[in-house]
Amino acid sequence: MKNINESGTMAQKQELLAKLNEKKKQIQISIKPHGKKAPAPKPPPRLDDCTPPNGVSPCFDLRPVVSQQHISEDRESSPSPTKPNNNVSQEDEEVRKKPAVGKTSSNQVSSDTDNQDDSQDSSESIKPNAIYEIVQAVRKETQLSHDMSKVAVETVLISLREFLPGGAARSIIDALLREANSNITCPKNAIDAAPDALRMMTALNALSKAANDAQQRGWALHDDAHDIQTQLLELISVMSNADVNISQHVLSSHKYAYVTTLVQYYQMETRWPLRQLLLQAFGVMCGLERTALATLALSALPAEIARDMRDNPRAVSRLSHSALLLSMVLSMGDKLPITHFEQLGVDFALFLLELIENPPETDVDEQIPDLFLTLVLAYNLQFEESFDNLLLNALETREIAKTFCEKALLLLNREEDPVHIFDHEPAPAHSVLKLMIDVFSRKKTAEHFYTNDVKVAIDIIVRQLADLSPGDLRRQQYLRILQGIIRNTEYGAHVHRRDDLLRCFARIFCEEGECSREDQALVRAISNEFPQYFKP
Repeated sequence: MKNINESGTMAQKQELLAKLNEKKKQIQISIKPHGKKAPAPKPPPRLDDCTPPNGVSPCFDLRPVVSQQHISEDRESSPSPTKPNNNVSQEDEEVRKKPAVGKTSSNQVSSDTDNQDDSQDSSESIKPNAIYEIVQAVRKETQLSHDMSKVAVETVLISLREFLPGGAARSIIDALLREANSNITCPKNAIDAAPDALRMMTALNALSKAANDAQQRGWALHDDAHDIQTQLLELISVMSNADVNISQHVLSSHKYAYVTTLVQYYQMETRWPLRQLLLQAFGVMCGLERTALATLALSALPAEIARDMRDNPRAVSRLSHSALLLSMVLSMGDKLPITHFEQLGVDFALFLLELIENPPETDVDEQIPDLFLTLVLAYNLQFEESFDNLLLNALETREIAKTFCEKALLLLNREEDPVHIFDHEPAPAHSVLKLMIDVFSRKKTAEHFYTNDVKVAIDIIVRQLADLSPGDLRRQQYLRILQGIIRNTEYGAHVHRRDDLLRCFARIFCEEGECSREDQALVRAISNEFPQYFKP
């Protein structure tokens, strides 16, 4: 009986304990915050090759792991086999909601990565020659030149880049800037269809037709002057402002047939306003294309310009335009056909020297002496040897060349070369240094320089010999000028700056290296030829 009572008491205690545990669990559930979610699981420490770019593998499911963790906790907290199943079901439901936090974080990483990928894809998917098309669009709408349109586009792109955040837009700007920093030119397969090419060919075809009509008629129709002037202005505008490659392509078509046709038209045209525009067009061509310049030099144009200048010796505007263009045509030293010297011979050289000393009275701005001196410098490039130099032959016959000598010395002192107009290669000789070498190579021409002029020339030479480095071609040229001065002037009457010259000679002799060999040989030749001045 006692045992029965004790077992009944134990059963009551267990039942009471079970009720207390159940009550405790209900209290815990009631006080647990419903809005709090479990922390998001950490991403795997390393992405394998099968993991996609957004960092989450589709076969990597986190829910079974989290559910198993909560099942273990429930088993420890509750001995009842029935109710934990309901709890597990509730926890599973919560876990299915909780990974959304982790997915949000993963989506952010994925978004950033996708932005980088999109940026790269965007920069790589830019249309070829996009920057060129943008430049041409700006040129079309603003009438700016091709070069100024490039500057405008680059300025806008740089400004946009400063304001845009990172991402696809900025990567596109960077890609366009890289393309803009390269040589922006029209693709070869699109040149013929380019708007500027079409405009240029339209103008050239119209001018070619005018030339053919003039040749057939034998006289000019004054009614066509306006149309021809319009086409010439259009041609000059396009060549001056278009992409250089387009202008070069059109000029070189049909073996420069357009260039030779315009020269023929210049010969037939007698109206100065149209001739003036033709000269301007030829000048633009000289700067655009080295071969176009050579084509003009070999054509009848130089002789025709020389004839026109001599026929109009007092027309200042006409002389100025003609002298400027002829200087351009002769600036590269291209050898003229021998027949050209019927118009460009000694008489033409005398004509130039005369107007340098005595310009027209109507030349109020004194442009003719400077323009004609530049033409003389370019003309002198035609003659490599002193003995057949037509300019020297003309200079020998003149009694006075004071202005000519003064202006030549001024250019020598400034180290300027007014004939260096273009950057075409190969570059010609320095026209001022060549002229001074040639003039002092003959006694008769050297006599045009007064004693003070000779001393000024020696001062310039001493300065240059002290400053120029070994291997500089100009140093040898200054030595050759000095050799001519000592040989063909009265240097012994004053021996100006002899001690300074001796120091320059000694420094050149002490130089080591192959680049100084020619200068040393020339110094040795001067010392041996004039030992009374340079040897003890």
